[in-house]
Amino acid sequence: MTPSVQKRNLDLSVGYASLALFGASIIVLIWFLVERVDSPEPLLAFVHREIERATDGRGDARPTFNVLLILTWGFLHSLLTRPRLKVHLQKVLRPHLEPAVYSIIASAGLIAVCLLYRPIPREVYVLEGGAALLVRLLFYAAWALFLYCFFHLDVLEVAGLRPILRYVDGVGKSLEPFRPAGPFLWVRHPVELAFLVAFWAAPRMTIGHLLFAIAMTFYTFLGVDHEDRRMLELHGPGYAEYIRKVPQILPLPR
Repeated sequence: MTPSVQKRNLDLSVGYASLALFGASIIVLIWFLVERVDSPEPLLAFVHREIERATDGRGDARPTFNVLLILTWGFLHSLLTRPRLKVHLQKVLRPHLEPAVYSIIASAGLIAVCLLYRPIPREVYVLEGGAALLVRLLFYAAWALFLYCFFHLDVLEVAGLRPILRYVDGVGKSLEPFRPAGPFLWVRHPVELAFLVAFWAAPRMTIGHLLFAIAMTFYTFLGVDHEDRRMLELHGPGYAEYIRKVPQILPLPR
């Protein structure tokens, strides 16, 4: 096998690994929200033991640990999008690999958050009967919206595989005109709307779940503001008109 073929196969392996990890992170997040976030038992006992040891068993350090966990993931996730860091990364990584590596780190970080998060099962509220059913249906409707969004998004682009395929095929990327479609005609960020609904649509809300929903909501709104600025720089007046006509994340009339 020639070096060029080896390099091509390595690049494709990184891309396909990124796509697989992206899908896995969504599955783990759904499992976490349905099964783990309200569970009375920690998933990884050794983390629980280390928290207990650090505090000598005095007080409850779980809220602090959970917030630090999400902030660490969010900081790393945001840091990798900074133009200055991207310049440094491109000195180490070939440019077409950067989106896939970013996606791998973000997806692996989300999986780590779900696995390491410490449940705090004290109940805030519990819905029953028809109300519980409606909220659970709303939760699954949010994931249906998430899937629907990818009929109008290129999942290979999102996961960082598409730039690798373009590089391997020797095809350059051209800037296409901004043409929103489907749910992107309702709100500018329907994927993030789906996440927010999924975070909050809980028939049984515990302290741990509430803390997770608040922290992730805060980070989500920071992310959509950053994305709006990035798209405005990329598409200029076309995206500015889109901002004027279409709400950011809540489908409210203008």
